[in-house]
Amino acid sequence: MDDGSIDVPALAKGLNLVVGALIAICAVVFMASNGSYLAVVVGLETIVFAALLLIVELQADPALATVRQVAPFANTPRGEVLVSVLTGLFLFGMGAFGIAMGVILFAAVGLNAYVFVAHPEAVADRQDPIPQTDQYSDPSTLSNPLYPDGSEPYQPSTQPSTADL
Repeated sequence: MDDGSIDVPALAKGLNLVVGALIAICAVVFMASNGSYLAVVVGLETIVFAALLLIVELQADPALATVRQVAPFANTPRGEVLVSVLTGLFLFGMGAFGIAMGVILFAAVGLNAYVFVAHPEAVADRQDPIPQTDQYSDPSTLSNPLYPDGSEPYQPSTQPSTADL
């Protein structure tokens, strides 16, 4: 931008990448400082959430295709906020570094919300995972394996009863 204004979507993307990396570092520090099994489990879950946020932010294929299959909601603005809030809850239990990272993460979520509202073209690649049409609402699209051409609908001759068991 030549007029000297700040490119807010680029700033938010850069902040998200830095925060995601720092969250992973915070989780590793937490796991190293606490030798308990629970600390390792919480740290690993936090690293997975941070990796999910980084993959969605980078829109990195082929990892993004896996994310869209496993957690399709995470590629939407609301889903990203949900994952960030869950990650923040884990961070607040990780001591001073975790609390600082949780506050920074929530500030980044606020900046992301501003970008979602003020600059929707910057997040146009984030898609809604819920299809708007239902392919099963029309009964003519259902097929019977006995009659693949659809010439005869399936009608059972008798209803099964408990005596058949």
